[in-house]
Amino acid sequence: MHPKVAQITLNLKQHLTQALSTSTSAQEALVDLSEAIGKTVKAEGCVILPQPSSSITCPHWLARGFKDGQLRDQLLDLLAHLVNTTNWMDQAFLAIANLQAIAQDYDIQPDLRSKSILIVSTQCKGQVNGVIALVHSQPYVWKESDIAMMQSISPQVAIAISQAHLERQLQQQVSYQALIDQLTTAIRNEWDLEEIFRLAVEGTASALEVNRGMLLLFKYSDPLHKSRKLEGIPKTKANVSAEWSRLEQAEEVVTSMSSSPFWASDCYICQQVLTGKLNPVIVPASEALLTANLEASDANQAIAPVFKLKPSDALLLMPLENQGTVLGCLVLQQDRPRQWSAQELSFVKLAAAQLSTAIIQTRTLKQIQSIVQERTSQLQRSLEVQAKLYEKSRQQVEQLRRLNEEREEFLSTVSHELRTPLTSMTLAIRMLRQASLPPDRQSKYLDILEQQCTQETNLINDLLALRKLEVNPTHNPLQKIDVRYLIQGAVQSVESSWVDRNLSLNLSLPEEASMIYTDPDSLNRILLELLSNARKYSEPGSTVELKLVCESHSRQVILSLRNLGDSIVPEVLPHIFDKFRRGDGVTQRAIQGTGLGLALVKGLVEHLNGTIAVTSQPHAVGSIWETCFTLTLPQSPGIFA
Repeated sequence: MHPKVAQITLNLKQHLTQALSTSTSAQEALVDLSEAIGKTVKAEGCVILPQPSSSITCPHWLARGFKDGQLRDQLLDLLAHLVNTTNWMDQAFLAIANLQAIAQDYDIQPDLRSKSILIVSTQCKGQVNGVIALVHSQPYVWKESDIAMMQSISPQVAIAISQAHLERQLQQQVSYQALIDQLTTAIRNEWDLEEIFRLAVEGTASALEVNRGMLLLFKYSDPLHKSRKLEGIPKTKANVSAEWSRLEQAEEVVTSMSSSPFWASDCYICQQVLTGKLNPVIVPASEALLTANLEASDANQAIAPVFKLKPSDALLLMPLENQGTVLGCLVLQQDRPRQWSAQELSFVKLAAAQLSTAIIQTRTLKQIQSIVQERTSQLQRSLEVQAKLYEKSRQQVEQLRRLNEEREEFLSTVSHELRTPLTSMTLAIRMLRQASLPPDRQSKYLDILEQQCTQETNLINDLLALRKLEVNPTHNPLQKIDVRYLIQGAVQSVESSWVDRNLSLNLSLPEEASMIYTDPDSLNRILLELLSNARKYSEPGSTVELKLVCESHSRQVILSLRNLGDSIVPEVLPHIFDKFRRGDGVTQRAIQGTGLGLALVKGLVEHLNGTIAVTSQPHAVGSIWETCFTLTLPQSPGIFA
């Protein structure tokens, strides 16, 4: 080697060593070295190209002639193209004195055709890890000394490239792990699923420095597709659940939740995911566009517009899966050809696994919440049913208790009302058997027999009438009557029996006719029972008030019967019309009755399509209470029906 060239080489090596020791990173040292090499050999530019699979950027120094951004990009693309397509590795260098000679073969832009290029490979541990490229602004025949000098410094450049690559890998590992940790924390803290999607898509795309990222979620038309051996591609729709992109010119980052669902099973790119057996799908855009255009004669394999695919793009689709089912895919899109490293694929696979976990966890939680809500609702309904059953049981127990009380009351009443008359009748019969009994005594005992027989007959008639109303409530033909005359007749028939208790009756009837359609026999029986009840329970010497009111606006008549006597306690008042129900102490006070009269009244009132109510409240004088029965009847049939 010429001494001058050797000295230049030594200076460059020393500069490289110093740059590596003083620079903050190997990447910065390569940029500094590219400038030093270019200026030292008086070239117009020096570019250090790492191997295509490397994730580090391309360090370069270009003179003022390449300050135009478009020309610079054209030169860098040309160098990368020459490195990847020409067969020069056997010589470990490529020297082109004039690019005009290969302009037609490589479609070189006019501004670059007058340039000359020297490319020398760099090797580390026996493998090429990059190249050094020198550019002259004019045609130039490269000397052996130029090539020897570049080859002599290539080992140091190779070491710097390897260090830059290791630094880049370490930085990527840190950013990868940071994103995975963020996703783990988000899933553990049960973030909203859309926020997790946004974090995963934006974080993955940013870490890999791609132009665009998307998350597609699949929805199968056949929910049981995974349990069946279906031939072909399952009918599937896809929805863009999250999207992130970097706009080229302004370096502006945008995120969105977008687009309508589309048929993934009809999209050539999505078909690769659906049939890819859960492996990463790497799709060169030019190949995808060509294949889709050739095979999509029926438009079933066209590429979905959501991908916005151009021939120069590169696509990576990582499936999201659960128990062999593809849930969707994480899409990464680069605007130029790209080789994905194993490290990058592992990182994207981890991010996709985190997304799958988030989706399954969210769906599982929703299913659990739905089951819990359903079970809670069922439990609530069960508790409500149990509460109703308990209340029903309580009511039945209470009813049984009341029935037992009524039974005791009935037995006591029947014992008194049946045995007492029978005892009197037996005594009268014995007395009548005496031959020496005077005629007046005979007449007295016959009267007793007749009276007690009548009482027993009335009891039996009441039982039969009540039973008839309950079992076969036949309706007699209604008659139009003046209710005033019916009331007067009933009052006259009982007036003589009120004398022995010194009772008086105050009758208040309207002057005009009070016509109603009713069953006179039933209404007369109601009046007689109410008047008989008032006679038995009124205070001796008191006045009973019977009042009739006709309400033309409501087309009904209201009959009220008031008497003064003992109180009806509130606990007994609701059951006053029950069978065999009598007031406290009436048997002990020898008040005749069976407890059937008011029950019969209730049945007859309902038979006449009317209503009856009773109230009991303290009177103004002493401990006397006022009891009022109010009977309401329609003037015409069907008013209350």
